[in-house]
Amino acid sequence: MPLIIRVVWVLCCIGIFFGFVYFSMMNQKQMNQEQNQQAAEQSQQRAEEKKKRQETKAQFAEMMGQVQELNALGKYAEAAKLASQAVALEPMNARAYTWWGLSLVKAGKTPEALEKFDQSSRLDPNQTKNYYYWGLALLLDNHSEQAIDKFENALLLDPENSKAYASWGVALNHLGKYDEAIKKLEEALAQNSYNQQAYGVLVDAHFHRGQYQQAWEVAARARKNKITIAQASLKRLSDASPEPR
Repeated sequence: MPLIIRVVWVLCCIGIFFGFVYFSMMNQKQMNQEQNQQAAEQSQQRAEEKKKRQETKAQFAEMMGQVQELNALGKYAEAAKLASQAVALEPMNARAYTWWGLSLVKAGKTPEALEKFDQSSRLDPNQTKNYYYWGLALLLDNHSEQAIDKFENALLLDPENSKAYASWGVALNHLGKYDEAIKKLEEALAQNSYNQQAYGVLVDAHFHRGQYQQAWEVAARARKNKITIAQASLKRLSDASPEPR
């Protein structure tokens, strides 16, 4: 092969090699740029999503605070409406459903409230307050047996909940199960000796059992702790058996 041809062949090979290297480097550079741009876009998207979540969380917390304030002010219909908006913002938040239900109960819409308590328990079955308020709503709707089930669930989560024991006692009292009611009401007072509801219902339970002396003893315990018993209950008891001196 003539020398000139060999030289041209070698130069062509060298040109092809460096051309391949050049285009490989350019392709790699372009790929790196695209990857960097994609990573930057993803990072920006994550930052925006995080910011949005934080804003939503802050807005939700503010709304829930307003729901509680409205309930405290007796504006129950407004509280229920705002709670529904909070649920729309955070549809998986069990606490929002509980407050929605509580607001509806106070607004006189117990059947609707029961649905909200049920939904709350499906989202989070470990809420003492939800079971307690659910039980109260059932009690108001004259479903004492079902209410007892909810109070029992509340006490499984919080065994020292005096209010749940007292409300359980109220439900038993409504069912005419006075002996059982007395036990639950005494347990309520064992957990909190200043539970006004427990004293009042306990006096009534003893009255219905004809245990007038025990009823007066409960009234005396209440008086010692500066707890007021309804005058109607005391008058009925006094008419049946005057207070011992």
